[in-house]
Amino acid sequence: MRKILPVPELKPNNLSFWQKAKNIFSVYRNRIFLWFKKRLPLKRELGGAIDKKLIFSLRRSQLPNWGQLKYIGQFLSNQEKKIIQVCSAVIIINFIFLGFIFYKNNVKLAPASGGSYTEAITGAPKFINPLYSAINNVDSDLAALIYSSLLTRDKNGGLAPDLAEKFTVSEDGKIYTFYLKENAVWHDKTPLTANDVVFTFQAIKNPEYKSPLRVSFTGVEIEKVDERTVKFILTEPYAAFLELLTFGVLPASAWEPIVPAAANLAELNLKPLGSGPYAFKSLTKDKAGNIKSYELEANKQYFREKPYVSAVIFKFFPLFGDGVNALNEGKVEGIDYLPQEYENKITNKNNLNQYYLTQPQFTALFFNQNNLGALKDARVRQALAFALDKTSLAALFPHTQIIDSPILPMFTEFYNESIAKYNFNVDQALSLLNEAGWQATEVPTANASEGATTTDLLPGDKWQKKGDEWLTLTITTIDQPDTVQVAEFIKKAWEAINVKVTVNAVPAQLIQAEVTRPRNYQVLLYGIVLGADPDQYPFWHSSQIGPSGLNLANYANKEVDILLEDGRITTNKSTRQEKYNKLQEIIARDLPAIFLYSQSYPYLQNNKIKGFDTQAITIPSDRFSNIVNWYINTRKKIVW
Repeated sequence: MRKILPVPELKPNNLSFWQKAKNIFSVYRNRIFLWFKKRLPLKRELGGAIDKKLIFSLRRSQLPNWGQLKYIGQFLSNQEKKIIQVCSAVIIINFIFLGFIFYKNNVKLAPASGGSYTEAITGAPKFINPLYSAINNVDSDLAALIYSSLLTRDKNGGLAPDLAEKFTVSEDGKIYTFYLKENAVWHDKTPLTANDVVFTFQAIKNPEYKSPLRVSFTGVEIEKVDERTVKFILTEPYAAFLELLTFGVLPASAWEPIVPAAANLAELNLKPLGSGPYAFKSLTKDKAGNIKSYELEANKQYFREKPYVSAVIFKFFPLFGDGVNALNEGKVEGIDYLPQEYENKITNKNNLNQYYLTQPQFTALFFNQNNLGALKDARVRQALAFALDKTSLAALFPHTQIIDSPILPMFTEFYNESIAKYNFNVDQALSLLNEAGWQATEVPTANASEGATTTDLLPGDKWQKKGDEWLTLTITTIDQPDTVQVAEFIKKAWEAINVKVTVNAVPAQLIQAEVTRPRNYQVLLYGIVLGADPDQYPFWHSSQIGPSGLNLANYANKEVDILLEDGRITTNKSTRQEKYNKLQEIIARDLPAIFLYSQSYPYLQNNKIKGFDTQAITIPSDRFSNIVNWYINTRKKIVW
């Protein structure tokens, strides 16, 4: 409530005019003073608010700037300054620690595009063409990078989709339908369609092209469903049919104008057009016209993951030793195959990665059933098997697995562990020879011949003899250091049980024409490369006897033929297991061959190449199965 001052009582009769005026002025002066006193704080508050609005209208930030902060020390005590300094140090240390943890956990090195890789290859390209490349490993290597196929190999040797988006198989196992990826294009950027697949398959089957793949597709036809779909029609089921569909697909538009009979003369065989991860760039020749180097460049239009390595260069050498020298001199960064005898000649091992890739391969002694002689008696063959110390033999080579069957342990679902095995036992070997009528007999002087050779029986020697017949054998093999070493090891082991042995080493370039095709041998020491399927039909079926087949033992057994025929057409796994288990038992009993070992594929590569993780291959070119993941350069990448 407003306080009102009392108005003094005026006595107008006693006061003069000026006194009366003075009194009235004092009363109203006091009232005015009280009125301003009540209102002055409000005015100040209103003025302060107006001042703030004016200041903020001129400066948007309500925080002090660096120019103002430099004066803060003038307003702080020493204790306050120390507290701020300690807190600031703690905050900075925490930020550094958190940054380190983030960098360690979230910043990773990732592959980056760029760089080149140069590899030495023994041999030279002839036909970089899927129709013929299976004949020559060099052609196969290049074709694997340049062409795409319906199916390809993964890093573990299994089948994986390539051009195929998906596929289906009919219930009866006779129709395979493949659906192609829509983004597949050739290196010239034109679309790859079903027409290309149909053309390639028909070219394989056309006898005018003379493709070695033709025999594999006997009884198979192809049908185009639409631009992205093809259908394979089989006359009978074949369990391993998918394994055949890893052939490269040719561009129909480029090859159709070429007459089939002249296909092997086409320039496209050396300057191919494909759809694979790498495209042809250039080649160089020497004055004699021999190809010395071949360069591929990354395919920027590749329909799968694009490769990181920008260029792959191959340099060709006639001998393994030349490639090793080039590697030691830094002219190449890898070598396609490193024979065991050259391993100690590598000088810069610290800069190299040595890989041993599992492969379906085995080395065996094949007994030619048409030239057995004393080997007709199974007891003699068994004695020879018992006389071999496979453990010591395998120790001669790195990463070698002892085997006792044509179906390798890598085919775990079909390998028969319980078959008869011929473990090293000299006493058992001698006992079997004696049981078969052979006796260790000293060669009399009458048997000596003037100028005797290593094949002659020299007087004083002691060999197995039965009647008038001496037990002598000839081992034929390829004239290469490792195979000759194995042959000499076997010779020594068999001569320890008094069996006379001669080693016949044939140059590699003559082995097919003069030895394997005409079956010109008694005992053949040879390596066999199998497929990715346990099917043994090509190696043991009687239809494969002869120059065009792979039955190197000329082995014929009707029961085995039936097992092989049934095993390859059934798609039921348990039925196949039953057939192949029985097959292995019969072969172990008949012993048409002594199975020695399976050797890994040795591959050498400069350690600048990262991302190589292939574990198993079917053929040597499968070492490139994950080449799109190889890289040389890296970049930093944040990973959340």
